[in-house]
Amino acid sequence: MDDSFPTDGNPVIQTMQVSELKLDPQNPRLPEELLGQDEPTLLAWLEESETLEELASSMLANGFFAHEPLVVRATDGGAPYVVVEGNRRFATLSILLQLPAAQDGDLHFDFEVEPTDSQLERLRSVPCLVVNHADDVRKFLGFRHIGGLKTWKPEAKARYLETEVDAVAAEGRPSPFKEVGKRVGTNALGVRGPYVALKVLRVAREELGLGDLAAAVLRDRFGVWNRLLNSSEVRDFIGLGDALDYVSVQQSLTELNSENLRRVLTDLLPAEGARLAVLQDSRDATRYGRVIASEVARTTLAAHGDLDLAYQLVDSQTFKKRAWDLTRSVEILTQNIDSFDIGPEEVAIAGSLLTAARNLNAVAGSRLDEAD
Repeated sequence: MDDSFPTDGNPVIQTMQVSELKLDPQNPRLPEELLGQDEPTLLAWLEESETLEELASSMLANGFFAHEPLVVRATDGGAPYVVVEGNRRFATLSILLQLPAAQDGDLHFDFEVEPTDSQLERLRSVPCLVVNHADDVRKFLGFRHIGGLKTWKPEAKARYLETEVDAVAAEGRPSPFKEVGKRVGTNALGVRGPYVALKVLRVAREELGLGDLAAAVLRDRFGVWNRLLNSSEVRDFIGLGDALDYVSVQQSLTELNSENLRRVLTDLLPAEGARLAVLQDSRDATRYGRVIASEVARTTLAAHGDLDLAYQLVDSQTFKKRAWDLTRSVEILTQNIDSFDIGPEEVAIAGSLLTAARNLNAVAGSRLDEAD
């Protein structure tokens, strides 16, 4: 690990007993609902979600990798030290060594061959990079995980950036987005986007009564949600607008349209009994924005839950081109009818297609008569 991240002092690497360490309950990488939880709960989540058993096998075979120490910070009373970087490795050690939190959570690894005493003994003390100041911790995390090589998931990044931006703004310094961007190796836009996306979800949860929706999007679809807010149509639809500076962003958060926001958040999640959401992929964000900006397309999307179908209503193709494409599709289907199994259901669908075509012909004819 590169130990040259910016600090006010000189970080020191020293060997520490694993029993002197504890998990960080405010680790930005944790899901938001786990922040502040007790150590057995955090350890259980890490064991379930982070595939620790493979890491445990590696540690037993090779020992702890000295070139990548844990990063720890002393608490006010000294020991125990809080692990601010390397919680996955520390969680693995905790379970292997059966520290109290692992015993309280009844957590253990199921190895075919139990570890030997000597294998465990050499893991009881590990190299740690001791950081003395909270400011140094924040700088390190931003340097390493926002613009560096070991990036966090979008939701964890956003929570870190939120803390940093709000801290800069609270100190009265200008251009918080730009300043934090410089710290983490990005620009103001790279900070403002995830910051705003997270803040909108917080307002939805805490002020607009959309708690369950906001929590689910934050947990499961934050990357797509962040990308979706790049769409000016979506921002306008939810009342967010195009605020650029910190003060304007805070004002825009007070002007959100609750019902429209509910609509967009709902489209990001599978409906009850459905396998997929209306908006399945961030690559569809542009098309979704165009649909949501059109009342007729929005209505179609709400009725059918089909983004492709709704998008046809705002596609730039002319009626003539679209109708001709549909005609050719039916002709090709007819020519290849022998390659399909045809039963009563298929005949009924063909009948529905015939009815729809007759209705289209009648409506087009009436429009022509009106024009005359």
